[in-house]
Amino acid sequence: MLIACEILFDELAKYLETHLIETKAHWLRLNFTRIYQKIFQNNELQKLQKWCNDIVAKYPDKIFESENFSSLQKNALVSLISRDDLQMEEIKIRNRVIEWGIAQNPDLPTNPENWSHKNFLSLKTT
Repeated sequence: MLIACEILFDELAKYLETHLIETKAHWLRLNFTRIYQKIFQNNELQKLQKWCNDIVAKYPDKIFESENFSSLQKNALVSLISRDDLQMEEIKIRNRVIEWGIAQNPDLPTNPENWSHKNFLSLKTT
């Protein structure tokens, strides 16, 4: 499906999105984390992004507690945390977002007490 989008077969991609959602929802749920990671690599997959975000709003642990959370695409994370209907405590969301930001900056010292002002700015701009 991503290949179809890259080759600009918009109609085919839209058809496949609808087909997956309507007839393969069970498969999408079984492969949810991997699907979620991939669909945000291409902004043309709006229906699948919305479908997945609706699921994550109800079951945020599917993503926030995933062992692959730190490799989540930035636009996927932004799309997710911009929602106001996530069924998860805000402090847990904030802590995971901080962990994600730290994972995106591997040069940060492991102990935050040793961070410089520059280190905090690096995290802030992630």
